[in-house]
Amino acid sequence: MNTPPPYTAGDQAGPEAASGALGEPLSAPPRSAPPMSAPPSTQPPSGPPAPPTLLGAMAQRVRGYFLALDPTFLYAFAPFALLALVLFTRTPSTNYIFDEQEALLANPYVNAKGGLRFIDAIHRDFWGLPPDRSVGSYRPLPNFLWRAVWAITKQPFFHHVYNVLFHAVNAALLTCVTFWLTRRRGVAYLTGLIFVGCAVLTEAVSGIVGIADVLGGMGAIAALAALALPGWAMPFAVFAAVLLGLLSKESALVCVPLIPLAALIAAPLTHPTRPARLVRALLALLGAGAAFVLYVELRRRWFPAPMPAELTAPLPEGATLVQRALHEALVWFHQAPLPRDPLNNPLSTVDTPHRIAGALRVYWRGLTQIVFPWTLSGDYSFPQEPAPDRLIFFESVAGAAMMALPPLGSLALWIAALRREHLERRERRSVRAAFLVDGGQATSRRWPLLIAGALLATAAVGLAAYDWHALRPAGRVAWLRALPLVLWPLPFLPALLLGLGLLVEGTRPLPCPATADRSAWVPLRRGYAGLCVAAIGLTWVVVSYFPHSNIPVVLPTVRAERFWYFPAIGSSMVLAVAFSWLHEALAGSSLTPRKRWSWRAWVTPGLFVLFFGFQCVQAYRHAMDYRNDLDFWAATREAVPNSAKAHLNYSVMKGARGDLEARLAASQIAVELAPKWPMAHVYTGDTLCRMHRADEAFPHYRRGMELGPNELSLVALALQCLHDEKRLAAYEAELRRMAEEHPGTWLAYLAVDTLDNGEKHGGVDPKYRPRGYNEGPKE
Repeated sequence: MNTPPPYTAGDQAGPEAASGALGEPLSAPPRSAPPMSAPPSTQPPSGPPAPPTLLGAMAQRVRGYFLALDPTFLYAFAPFALLALVLFTRTPSTNYIFDEQEALLANPYVNAKGGLRFIDAIHRDFWGLPPDRSVGSYRPLPNFLWRAVWAITKQPFFHHVYNVLFHAVNAALLTCVTFWLTRRRGVAYLTGLIFVGCAVLTEAVSGIVGIADVLGGMGAIAALAALALPGWAMPFAVFAAVLLGLLSKESALVCVPLIPLAALIAAPLTHPTRPARLVRALLALLGAGAAFVLYVELRRRWFPAPMPAELTAPLPEGATLVQRALHEALVWFHQAPLPRDPLNNPLSTVDTPHRIAGALRVYWRGLTQIVFPWTLSGDYSFPQEPAPDRLIFFESVAGAAMMALPPLGSLALWIAALRREHLERRERRSVRAAFLVDGGQATSRRWPLLIAGALLATAAVGLAAYDWHALRPAGRVAWLRALPLVLWPLPFLPALLLGLGLLVEGTRPLPCPATADRSAWVPLRRGYAGLCVAAIGLTWVVVSYFPHSNIPVVLPTVRAERFWYFPAIGSSMVLAVAFSWLHEALAGSSLTPRKRWSWRAWVTPGLFVLFFGFQCVQAYRHAMDYRNDLDFWAATREAVPNSAKAHLNYSVMKGARGDLEARLAASQIAVELAPKWPMAHVYTGDTLCRMHRADEAFPHYRRGMELGPNELSLVALALQCLHDEKRLAAYEAELRRMAEEHPGTWLAYLAVDTLDNGEKHGGVDPKYRPRGYNEGPKE
């Protein structure tokens, strides 16, 4: 990753011109040479120049670091790691917050409980649960990493800080990718800076659980970087990168359409001498698709989760061919059933049109946070994001527009880029004609690569056809027959990919000028690379967010800022190009040597400083919410005052510190916001019970247990406190009545068992008691 391809793919032809964005204008001469039209000076020297001020010297050094040399991975990683550590690092005294307790403290795999081996991460979900108890999150790579570090230290700070460094790795990779596409150092570093400081990503970077998003994003960016490799190596690198992303988070499935699209658009930038955009896009599609198919098949075998109920039911007799194909695809994909909790996702209980309207509203709000993160929160549960009562309103219309317009904009930008490329081809033909007239030699094909590629591709197709038509019907080659139909092409695919890649690299290159440096091809016209990068980024934002949008499927969560980690890759590219275009539009014509200090040259840098400064301030402020669990929930309920979960969790944090009065007040707010939430009622009753007001607590207990008779932890919590306060017998008749009204539930079982055996067990049977706060997994 440290050595980019040669200078062949951008708006400028060489290093000096590559420093355009928010730096020197594209039309400016090299910094080391005077203007070509400037006459020689006739004035006597006036003495040595004045030494620069301290501030000026620092500015020159910073400018030189970012614009004097081409960015490499290590060169970009150093400042980004420092910035990420400053913005996102939690205090060393931090504790496990919110989902981190379930993901690490209560994770039986991470804690090596029940005889779980290191390799058993492939058989457990993200929370360490077996397939029959999973909520559908299959992410073994984060679990492998947690288990390895857990053996060294259990301190939350260390499990958090490497996530921050991984984020810096992603920013450095994205910087290199953007530079390879644009050949502009300024644009490349702008992209990395915008991404590393994006405030809406704080939850993913500062939260330990966000490592799934960060590693998944790493796979996506690595797949983009793989597009710069030769055709024979690119699909294998794409395969490995996409598989890395999928095993980190299932959201990486968006790479299957996005990486081939990027290969199609960027082929003249990554491989200007032999673009072959259609073949390279096909190679990227085969590599990403093979990774996706292998991931699904491995997950089906290693993690056999139960099938969702809607997929086990047969289709109606009048189902169309499309409906049947979609049903078969979903059955093959075999996604574990996703929980539907109206508190976490109010859209799960409404009809499809209202769900889509609410999802578009959430999408619009998240999109505005990318640019203007005024409010950031770790939770958006009910009723902060309620289901809408109508279909047409501003945010649903704006969300729909921003779903449709960016892909259309991408198409328009790509068409504009193709037109410029057509003009470029005409110029290259004229250069080639002049080159040949002057006695130059025409470029030729690489015949050894062509012959080897043709042989490999033909052999792969021939062997596949022979197996399908001869060996399989005859019952030969048992291991091939044992493969499912969807995996059958995989043994023949590597040879086909290698053959096609060699064919691409062996074709005749595009004409080059008569120069000694074969890599100095006619540079593409100014703006071509920016059009391509913006086209990729606009579609990337929409497609990468779509699986999290609650439009195709109902998710367990209505809204989360960590969902924007993948889209922020594309938005960072778009914003960097937009700043560059604005700078050129305002200052490109005025930044001549004689008008070096024109005010228009400072408009865009000033706007960027305001934008990036605000992003950094908000990221730092939100990261400081993760100092401890109390600060986290205090900040959350301030940011989203209509979230019942925020108030209830804040009450628990206050109660853990002995402030029962504050706990009671916050619990009562949660009850008012979510009157049908069993946990709010039971926790309010538990607060009163711990204040030795058990008789006041029982109505809340009763209401909560009747709303959630199968909530094992809540029922056990209520019964245990009543027993501890010696008031369980006083409500025996009421509890037995409730048990009769809810047969077959945990309420029916535990109420009777605790009444009959409470003295023997000391209350609720210990194996049914809930896990305490900050406790590890139960045996």
